[in-house]
Amino acid sequence: MSSNNQPHWQRLLFLGGVIIGLTLAGYSALNGGRAANPALPPGAIASVGDTIILRADFVRALKAVSAGKQNPLTQEDEAAILQRLIEEEILVQRALDMQLVHQDPALRNALVDAITKDIVARSRAKPVSPVLLRDYFFKNKARFARPARVYVRAVFLPKGDAAAQMAAFDRALANASTPQYLGQQFGQYTPPVPDGLIPLQKLKDYVGPNPVNALDSLGSGEWSDWIEDKAGVWRIYLVNRTRARTPELESIQTQVEAALLDERDDAALRSYLNRLTRKTRITLSPDAPK
Repeated sequence: MSSNNQPHWQRLLFLGGVIIGLTLAGYSALNGGRAANPALPPGAIASVGDTIILRADFVRALKAVSAGKQNPLTQEDEAAILQRLIEEEILVQRALDMQLVHQDPALRNALVDAITKDIVARSRAKPVSPVLLRDYFFKNKARFARPARVYVRAVFLPKGDAAAQMAAFDRALANASTPQYLGQQFGQYTPPVPDGLIPLQKLKDYVGPNPVNALDSLGSGEWSDWIEDKAGVWRIYLVNRTRARTPELESIQTQVEAALLDERDDAALRSYLNRLTRKTRITLSPDAPK
């Protein structure tokens, strides 16, 4: 096999745990190289070098295989499954000795993903008590607040046409013209603003900050004064508004619990990394970013 194909072969071997060319003689030789070890720790069914194969892992493997079989597993089946676990551990140790994890980004990503999932799973296993959930909610009320929303109609006049059009608009408004009519008559240059209640921050995307700031002094059913902008002038009509409010915990409990768990998972991962970092000697080159 050429050196160009070797990394691909090694990767497949490590990821799949496949041993090619095993014969009965090979199996017997490997099996004969094992000796019963009365000194195995409790819970262990075998050891490979310094690594223990847990009886619980062996039982899980038996269940996984028996799920696809109609007949009960024989003693020979169980011996072959244990042999497979031993062979996989031999391959893993060999892959680590060959430092394949440092050569293959896919292996590195798989290991990082596996240990991250393990840390998160341990964090998720801790129960969330009602007291903890309520305490978290009150400490983070602003995070779960529903923002103020407004329903407006807007008229924009570009600078070139503003003077004449402003006077015409004011006359029409004085004659009790409706917001709909004023919008139709003078709104040909007005960017489209959604009908209905939208958050103030979203309204800024349509009309900019100056018209939004003018809403503070308006009540429902009122027009603003003329509001100057870089490109022209605005009039804003406030149809309706809702104030910012924080819902009761009971109505958003699922959302609050999900946020608490995400935050706790992040903290658990950060704490784990910090502990490992303190135990690891790390040296940076003089020009490395710090």
